[in-house]
Parts: sequence; structure tokens; C-alpha cells
Amino acid sequence: MKYKILILDIYPKAKYRISKDLNGGYGTGNDYGDSWFSKLLKLYVKNAINFPTLFSVQVCGELNNLGHEVDFKNNSSEINFDNYDLILVPSSIVCHESETEVIKTISKLKKVLVIGPFASSNPENYIKSGAAVLKGEPENFFHNIDLIEFIKNFKVEIIQNNKLVSLDDLSMPGWETVFKDFTPVMKFLGKGPAINLYASKGCPYSCFYYCVYPMQQGRKLRLKSPKKVVEEMIYFFHKLNVKNYIFRDPVFSIDRKHTILLCEEIIKSKIKFNIAIETHLKNIDNDLANIFLRCGIKLVYVGIESADEEVKESANRWSDENDVQIEKINYLEKIGIKVKTMYIIGFPEETEEKFLKTVDYAIKLNSSYAQFSVFTPYPGTPVYKEYEKKITAKKFEDFNQWKLVFKHKHFTESSVRYLLDLAYKKYYLRFSWIKNFLMSKLLI
Repeated sequence: MKYKILILDIYPKAKYRISKDLNGGYGTGNDYGDSWFSKLLKLYVKNAINFPTLFSVQVCGELNNLGHEVDFKNNSSEINFDNYDLILVPSSIVCHESETEVIKTISKLKKVLVIGPFASSNPENYIKSGAAVLKGEPENFFHNIDLIEFIKNFKVEIIQNNKLVSLDDLSMPGWETVFKDFTPVMKFLGKGPAINLYASKGCPYSCFYYCVYPMQQGRKLRLKSPKKVVEEMIYFFHKLNVKNYIFRDPVFSIDRKHTILLCEEIIKSKIKFNIAIETHLKNIDNDLANIFLRCGIKLVYVGIESADEEVKESANRWSDENDVQIEKINYLEKIGIKVKTMYIIGFPEETEEKFLKTVDYAIKLNSSYAQFSVFTPYPGTPVYKEYEKKITAKKFEDFNQWKLVFKHKHFTESSVRYLLDLAYKKYYLRFSWIKNFLMSKLLI
């Protein structure tokens, strides 16, 4: 029997860019302060990056592989819900209230199942809105599922899924279905469409204190074979003309041997891909950087977080010494790989003085791009349990990494907004940065 399933991606009417895929699938927002420059940055970024959660695209692939018909739409589309047997809603913290409001309406008409890491750790409001909630990785649950039995026995309840399928055994992600309604992009990589993919899952590092990745994927490292990864890249290159790929691995180069084999496999394809990765500077050296360059890696995201050792220690954040970080980033930029460094304001033990020290350090690192986010104790993390009674946010959608959501010893909501604004202006309104940016545009 063939079923028709709708994957419905729900977004609020926001004046800033929202990405549900980032931050371990909890999602983030992009806002930079209140000045004219911050508004300009927001406008620049708003249409530069747009892609759905990878776990929902993977579910789409699993259902397609079983012979069912799947549509992928967002809530701005004209939708006739009568056409569908099951509605799947990818969850996020940054769209939570909007998701539950829409679900309240459609759950009266159809069976609704909410998937993703935020629903896994916070199912209550979704249940109250009339939807069932799947806990665990949804692509594993839907791999070879008996959908007839599932829909026949469907109840509004929490479904615990502990099944883990090898990354090599999962179906091809359902990007062809996604492309019917919109084209994902990552304009920082190059022209044309861009899609996200995994080469590994899991993160064993100690910053699980505030990071949500381990909740979604666990702390045990799982690897997809390099051959399988590149087969997917080649397939979507020929099928959808995709040359731009964003690896969503928590730490791309955590297994050096696997990383080198993957890069070599990409080089063997002889296709000029443009690739973005997120990794840890501790896992990069000059030899690996040169291999990155050869396989088409154009952009590397690295979390620096803070320049202050006490702040990092309080957050269980380990990293290279500052002079080593400078050396590694300088080398990546020198050989032609752009680096985006990421920083956090508002760690529990941080002061304004310590954050301004971090901004000065960011300027010293001088990466192509820098991002400043607000420390956020996310539900499900150890730090949330510590600060639950100090939470000041009225709704989950405020947990977007640019608002202060708890009572801080040294910061207020307005002071954080001011410092965010200041950080972006100090970083980007430099003659040297503007000159390099304009030159890079001329060379494209």
C-alpha cells in the first residue's frame, strides 16, 4: 500500500534569518544588534543561506525508498491537508511556538508526528497540541518501517526509538523531493544550489555541558564510509547540478584517517566541488589543510568561543593555545581556505571586560568571517539544569543565540545587544577587512 506523507517545515514570521538545521538541529536565528550596520549584515545574510534540517531530508529519502509519496513544504505554501495520510513536522527551539500553533489546527484533521532533537528532549507542548512525538534519530526509525502498521495504530503519544542504523545502510537523502518546492543555497560557497550531508555523527568532546549535539547524536563517533559519501555527492552533482556541499558533522576531522580517505575519494572523483565543514582547530595541521584545499574545501567553521582561559575552563571548553590558533588560521587563510571563527558572549563567569578581550582577539585572528552569539542554556543540557530557575525568556523562540534568556551576574539583555552590535562593528568595519572582502569579490 502506498501512502502520501507531507513533511511540513514551520517557520514564524520573523525579521531575521532562521536556520533549523544548525546548532545540533535545535536551530538558530541571525541578528546582530540594532545599528544600521547590524541591519545591513542581517539583510546580507538573510538570503545567503537556506537549507532544511538534514534529518528531515534523510527521512524523506527513507520513505521514498519504501515506495511512498513524499512532499516537502513549509507553512507559507498553499497546502490541501486532505491529500495526506501523515504529516511530519521537524521540530526546533527557534520555531517552537509557531510549530505548536500550526499543529493545533492540523492535528484536528490529520495524524501529526513531530521529529527532531528538540521534540526529543521537550515533547510536552507538542503532545498538548495534538501531535505524537518521536524521540531519537528519526531516519533510523523510518528505515524499513512498516508504515501501514504505524499509521493504523497511530496514537498521540511519545514514541521512544533506540534503533541505530549504520550510516552506510541509510537511504539516499531525499533532496530531489526538496528541490521540487525550493532550492537550498549557501552563497558563501559559490553560485548554484547547496546541500548538507554527513560523513560522521557523534561528538565525544567535553563541551557537551552547553552543546546540544550529543543529545541528538550521542557521544560515540559513527562514521560513513568515504566511498558512500562521495557516491552521494556525485549522484546529486549529476542529478541536481549540485557542486556546493556543507558537511554537518559536529567535528568533521575528528578521525584523521577517515578524513584523509574521504578527501582522497573526493579528489579521485575529479569534480570541482565547493565544500564547507565545521571542525576543531586541534584536529587541523598544515598537512591536513593542504589536503582540504585539494579536495575543494573552501570554508572552515571553527569554534573559538572565548579568549579568556577562565571562561573556557568554566564551560569545559578545551582548545589550542592562542598563539597556535593564530598560526593555524593564518595558514588556512594563506593557502586560500576561508575561516569563519565563532565566539560566545555571556558565559556564566564572563564579564564585559573579558568579552571585549575576546573581540580584540578575534580581530587579531583576522579570519575571513566572525560570528558572535549569546550563550544560551538549552533545555536538555547540563547547564540548563543549573540555570532553569534563572530563565527569564517567556517563550522558547527566544532561545535563538542572540538574546539573553537567563538572569546573568554581569550582563543584562540590553547590554548584550549593545556588545553584540559593538563586536560586529569593530570586526567588520575595519579598512583591512573591507579591502580583503572587496578584493575577493573582484576575483570571483
